[in-house]
Amino acid sequence: MENKFELLQSVMNTIDIGIVFVDDANQLVFFNRAAGEFLNMEPEERIGTSVSLCHPEKIEQTVEERIDQFRKDPQMKTKGRIVNFHGRYVRQTFFSVSDEKGKHLGIAGVFEDAEKMASLLKQLDKFKEPRVFGADD
Repeated sequence: MENKFELLQSVMNTIDIGIVFVDDANQLVFFNRAAGEFLNMEPEERIGTSVSLCHPEKIEQTVEERIDQFRKDPQMKTKGRIVNFHGRYVRQTFFSVSDEKGKHLGIAGVFEDAEKMASLLKQLDKFKEPRVFGADD
């Protein structure tokens, strides 16, 4: 039988929800298969690199500011918002991760397919088209 880490890794690579974890030093330590598909990146190439390398240079400052907000608030969670990555609607949510004592450990990101949700919101005329990430980055 596989060890628990390998088992958890297999589970995380089987589900269709993208999950990434950025540690307190801003390094990607977990990046599952689905996250790679949603973000159009190779997980093996991203693990161990700075989260800044996953974002265009022009928004690095904004990313750093958001990371600082997560560090200051161990309960912080962003509401899921729909973004457009390379022409695909993705719902992204971020969570501050802390230990039992409240020490900030990093940030977990969750990415889900949002094509159906976007389509429904468009039908209801309640959809604001997001900027396309990856088009000119």
